[in-house]
Amino acid sequence: MASLQAAWWGMCLMQNNQAITQPRNQQGFTLLEVLIALSLFAVLSAMAFGGLNQLLGQHQQLQSKQQRFVAIQSAIQVLERDFSQIEPRVIRDSFGDQQAALKGSSSPEYHYLLSTKTWFNPHHAQGVLLQRVGYQLQGHTLWRSYFPQLDAGVGTSAVRYPLLEQVIGFKVRFMQSQNQWIDFWPQINQLNLKQLPKAIEIQLITEDLGTIYRILEIPQSGGVS
Repeated sequence: MASLQAAWWGMCLMQNNQAITQPRNQQGFTLLEVLIALSLFAVLSAMAFGGLNQLLGQHQQLQSKQQRFVAIQSAIQVLERDFSQIEPRVIRDSFGDQQAALKGSSSPEYHYLLSTKTWFNPHHAQGVLLQRVGYQLQGHTLWRSYFPQLDAGVGTSAVRYPLLEQVIGFKVRFMQSQNQWIDFWPQINQLNLKQLPKAIEIQLITEDLGTIYRILEIPQSGGVS
């Protein structure tokens, strides 16, 4: 009996020693699996970065188009405001000579000059405040100018600033009393410098949005002889 118990304890000790000396099964990723995971991560990261970069580019393009649209809309509003509120006010130049209330032609070097109501009244004066303004296309920029006073004095110069860029064409037409359109004003042999056209057509050609038309009816009170 004692010998059987000794044999049984000997077998248990041998099994324990084998269990201790045998290495455990290693757990984790092999080098190949790590390399594959890194490759997949790099591909997915590149795809995600490309998509994000494309979204950012589209967002910037959208913002640029919105800013351009706002600039064109603002320029059109200024043009409409100036030409629709034109007044039959004859002015004198720096030499003391009278100039028509409205002057203009389609030649590139010529100004469109007009006397119009202004929306800015620094002195809060009552009544209508008039201003002499001008438009000219140079290069691809439409310029607007205004004079500090209606009748120019010696050394008086206009304040000039760009109204709109990327403009490839700017033309104003004038409707005579016979409902005919002409490209210049005053009319030939027109003696009344206060006379205004019945309507004005503004044609603005931009590089990106094409041609924009506006037709404005002009009040005739006191302007027709």
